[in-house]
Amino acid sequence: MPAASPAPDDLDVVVAGAGPAGLSAAAACAAAGLRTALVAPGTRPWPATYSLWADELDAAAGPLGLDPATAATRYSPTVVRTAAGGERRLSRGYARLRNDVVHAALLDRFRASGGEVVTGRVAGMLADGGREVAVLADGGRLTARVVLDARGGGPGSAQQRAWGEVVAGPVPDLVPPGGALLMDWAALADPALPPAFLYGLPLDDGTVLLEATSLAARPPLPLAGLRDRLAALLAAHGLRPAGDAERVAIPLDGAARGAGAGTRLGAAAGLVHPATGYSVASSLRLGPRVAAALAGGSDPHRVVRAARPRATAALLGLGLEVLLPLDAAATDAFFAAFFTLPERTWAAYLDVGSPPAAIAAAMARVFAALPPAARARLLRDVARTAGRRVRIRRG
Repeated sequence: MPAASPAPDDLDVVVAGAGPAGLSAAAACAAAGLRTALVAPGTRPWPATYSLWADELDAAAGPLGLDPATAATRYSPTVVRTAAGGERRLSRGYARLRNDVVHAALLDRFRASGGEVVTGRVAGMLADGGREVAVLADGGRLTARVVLDARGGGPGSAQQRAWGEVVAGPVPDLVPPGGALLMDWAALADPALPPAFLYGLPLDDGTVLLEATSLAARPPLPLAGLRDRLAALLAAHGLRPAGDAERVAIPLDGAARGAGAGTRLGAAAGLVHPATGYSVASSLRLGPRVAAALAGGSDPHRVVRAARPRATAALLGLGLEVLLPLDAAATDAFFAAFFTLPERTWAAYLDVGSPPAAIAAAMARVFAALPPAARARLLRDVARTAGRRVRIRRG
């Protein structure tokens, strides 16, 4: 352990993991006056592309001490394209985190508030006389009032996967200038292949990120297949990759880490949306709430449970199971119907913290908006899913 590490028994909080969930919680805890140690193999900026809705960024920025004007690139319009519904321009703004800016701001806030970085990896956690212990991979131990586990969730059997390439921009025939292409189900449509959509964002240097994305599949689609579909699209538009490829694999049904010592955060707490793969907004919002609970002497587990109501998680899990068997045409029809809903309705469905009644209402309204044939198919899929779950429980 480095010489500058905190005394192993003189801590309020130990945070395991320095992704968005871990670093946001660590910064908030330290800023709240809690003696905090952050344990991670390193503290380099996150390499993945993290996106969220602009209003979610605004809600998270203040409590985290972030300047929303510099923390992300904002896009307008936000575009969805389907063969069944054509192009729809959403009024809800979209944003991409500037990882270097957000990471540096959180890390600076953490250190300026007295937080200590311990280079290493937490291998396990245990309770000891009313306190919690983070057991490090090198055998060291850090004891604190609470250990926050932000090491990620389980692998899951269903995943969202994507293959992305950066190309010279602009590409107005694919991505609207200044806007975000959230989903284009027509660009990669092939009735002989599993569903996939094109996702696209202009980057700050004038290039454009394009990703061939499998929203949800069990087993996951091979990345090579998505790479080939994107390559064919780029060739058809006379585009060539201008940087390193981005590979995405997000478990959608990975279980939250098991019970025991520690309070789970982020994917470890099951905050990955099981039907979309989104989690960064929920993770960033949660850190200050957990810090406030700890500073006030409250149980942080209650805060985490409120961030992901159990009934909401069950309904969203059902939503994932409904999406998995849909072919390309049925998926296209589903999202053509989904984005005809009022914004407040579909936005609630995309938030793992929404009340279960809001999730159920969105599901019912999507069902009503589907064509009759799609409704019949959806009912069959739900019945099969329910029957499979009953057989599993009985077995």
